[in-house]
Amino acid sequence: MAKEYRHLRVLREQLEKAVATDVKEQILSGMDYIREGSSPEVKAKWAYELMERMNRLLDADTCIKVREKCACVLSNENSIYAKGFRRIRRQYPDDHEYLREVVAYLNSTKPLRRCGAVSLEGTDIHSVIGRGACACPVIAKGLGQLDHPMPRTWCHCCKGSLLSVYEHVFPGRMCEMEIAATVASGADECRFITRYR
Repeated sequence: MAKEYRHLRVLREQLEKAVATDVKEQILSGMDYIREGSSPEVKAKWAYELMERMNRLLDADTCIKVREKCACVLSNENSIYAKGFRRIRRQYPDDHEYLREVVAYLNSTKPLRRCGAVSLEGTDIHSVIGRGACACPVIAKGLGQLDHPMPRTWCHCCKGSLLSVYEHVFPGRMCEMEIAATVASGADECRFITRYR
């Protein structure tokens, strides 16, 4: 028997934590056909159907919470990013200088570059991780086969990955991230905006 597709397994786990069993079953019913070796077109259609079901059956906050926890890569306080931010903060106690250095650091971490092209606009950090093409390893190659844009709900997974980095910039503050645009949902780039309060 083929191994369960990782993205389905993680989504199932997050739904189990967030919603009633009957709602989880309504979302996942018949969706276990997906495999790692499924075609890009099948993966994109599968993702689209799941997001349509989630958007229909769950409130927006629950959709976001579940998808953020489905991130492919999550950072923690021991990550290279968190350690780098702590080192930079010791050198730059002024918030604005510190943020400028954080942006420079994120733009210079060549092997990782998980946050894409990073810029500072006022006190907002902008991350552009895809220009002209979706960067999602699950749906990118199959997007062109869809007759419609992917619901933005899907992209909260990527947002969760970025958020797990940015929440370590100011560990004592609330980190909020907005999806400004995504290629999957019809824009020319994937842009995420991070704010602290």
